[in-house]
Amino acid sequence: TLPSSCGYEKGAIKMSDLRLSALFSDHLVLQRERDNPIWGWDRPGQRLTLRVLGVAGSELRQAVAAADGSFTLSCPALPAGGPYEIEIMGSQTVTVRDVFSGEVWLASGQSNMEWPVGATRDAEQAIERANLPALRQIKIPRRASRIPERDADARWEVCTPRTVAEFSAVAHFFATELHQRLNLPIGIIDATWGGTSVDAWVSTDALSEVDASVPTRLAELDAQARDLPRIREAYLERLSAWERASFPADPPNLGFARGYANLDFNDRDWRVLELPALWQRHGMQFNGVVWFRRELELPSGSEHDLWLELGAIDDFDHTYFNGTLIGSHPDKTPNAFQLKRRYRVPRALIRPGKNVIAVRVFDHFGEGGFVGPRQAMFIEAAQGASERISLAGPWRICVEHEIPLVSGEIFASWPQAPLALAPESAPGTLFNGMLSPLFPYGIRGAIWYQGESDADRHATYAAHFRAFIRDLRRHFAQDPLWFLFVQLAGFRASGTWPMLREAQASALSEPCAGMVTAIDIGEARDIHPRNKREVGSRLARLARAKVYGEPTLEAEGPTFEHMQVEAARVTLHFSHAKGLRSRTPGAPRGFEVAAADGIFHEASARIHGDEVSLECAAVPEPVAVRYAWHDDPDATLENEAALPALPFRAQLAVTRA
Repeated sequence: TLPSSCGYEKGAIKMSDLRLSALFSDHLVLQRERDNPIWGWDRPGQRLTLRVLGVAGSELRQAVAAADGSFTLSCPALPAGGPYEIEIMGSQTVTVRDVFSGEVWLASGQSNMEWPVGATRDAEQAIERANLPALRQIKIPRRASRIPERDADARWEVCTPRTVAEFSAVAHFFATELHQRLNLPIGIIDATWGGTSVDAWVSTDALSEVDASVPTRLAELDAQARDLPRIREAYLERLSAWERASFPADPPNLGFARGYANLDFNDRDWRVLELPALWQRHGMQFNGVVWFRRELELPSGSEHDLWLELGAIDDFDHTYFNGTLIGSHPDKTPNAFQLKRRYRVPRALIRPGKNVIAVRVFDHFGEGGFVGPRQAMFIEAAQGASERISLAGPWRICVEHEIPLVSGEIFASWPQAPLALAPESAPGTLFNGMLSPLFPYGIRGAIWYQGESDADRHATYAAHFRAFIRDLRRHFAQDPLWFLFVQLAGFRASGTWPMLREAQASALSEPCAGMVTAIDIGEARDIHPRNKREVGSRLARLARAKVYGEPTLEAEGPTFEHMQVEAARVTLHFSHAKGLRSRTPGAPRGFEVAAADGIFHEASARIHGDEVSLECAAVPEPVAVRYAWHDDPDATLENEAALPALPFRAQLAVTRA
């Protein structure tokens, strides 16, 4: 069987002309200081030649297409910078333009790595400053596959205010700091999929080495696929029942009956809120329903419909124009909080002069409102050239229904989908569909943010995570390949996140690995904290210190080393502890001790240089200690670089003084 991506046609085996992998589109970034493989497909036996244009003395590289049409050429190492042009000659000639040589990193994981710049706290500032022509990203589309794929439908994008809103935010802030500090082009390969398990990102061969259940799970997937309609119906019934029991339903639409959507409604008594905004960040600590109204002046004689764009809304909406519903994403719309709202306004509804947009937003969990960025909120003609009218700014708001905030602990009972309905979580499927097309692209390393979906599988996560790191290195065939990852942020979840963080930290035993924690910058009721700039910056500091040779740069938080016990006092010793302090006034918080009964009690802590002493009147003979050992801990220890201490737990298996 010929690979689907090679360009063959069934029947007489007709070949397409020369075609490169999509990774080698215009604007690509190649890894500096090495030869880089460039691959594609042409006619079997076709001789191919690669040359770099405009580089004096650049040698030609040649290859011959194999029987299946595939070939790999070696591009000679290019001096850092650019732009270059690369010409590949075969059955035809293909020229790849605007090529830079610099540092290339893979950014992978689930939704917190996937989260776009446009939905972050610093979106407007990041977009305004995004004129960075030597910084590029390529987004690998979501694809779950049972067989290794060889290509992906993707292309490189230059970082500009027009493109950056869709870039991975963590990766963008990481790349921006490296670009500014190293003065080098930076390329990011974004291969992410929210809500996925680490198992999906590991090849089945590598995962089988640490998990004997893999063949059984794959056989289960095949069996389910043969009975998919029944399985889907049964799961949707279970999921619907869980949602009804766990989340509040959208209350009756009282606001519409009161005229909130009407053009002539008097909203002068309503509060004013600057949009985009999430209302919980403006003193409104509840879920429920909030109405938003905005007046706008439009010229007379409109000849076209309008497009109304509001960006993503968290969670559900009904949107009206001059009292008429023009679009909605109602309660139970899957992943509504991520979906951009784009509604057509029929010209029959448009009046010269005053018009009114009214949006009823129902938020059933976490935060609610308009995600942003400002540039995503506008109205413009559906056809023809016209000025785009921004809708960011002051809107009037009114609360229709208040519902108490829903805790993230409800997800402990969430019914996991059968593998056939969520193939993106089956062993190896994202390795095959999203990582396999990348091998063996030249990269410096990988940044990784994942684990939320595996919190309830923390007992096996450590082995699976280390298998993933080794597998990635084996397939990129690079030594060393740096692997830097994020330990989970604070979030009120199921109670298992401390153990998952511990499993993540176990990967530090792998060579050329580093970890940053986001435990202090999470959001208790939102699994997607919006401060992605700090996460990216911490990863960049780690790369600068470990990968790019800034040994005096402190890039890690205080890390527990060992302890001593004298009577009722425990003394903890830390590395990376210069300037040890509490990030809030007073003594550091987050420490607990336990006696032989295993019941932990809060301990009072004092800092002495690079040590912390603990005492607790309720525990006169401590035998165990832990720090930041909660899903969303109140833990405040940090060093002078403002990097938080890593969570830990330990038995006091040391001699008493």
